[in-house]
Amino acid sequence: MRINVIGGGPAGLYFALLMKKRDPSHNIVLFERNAPDDTFGWGVVFSG
Repeated sequence: MRINVIGGGPAGLYFALLMKKRDPSHNIVLFERNAPDDTFGWGVVFSG
């Protein structure tokens, strides 16, 4: 299954993690609007 996650905040990261753990064959893509070198946000910023 292909899954697109919009937003690298706590909910988006947690959802992506849960879906991958549920079935490792899932193809998960996480979209984040911040640049890869941004260091602000929720505390865990996944950009890139």
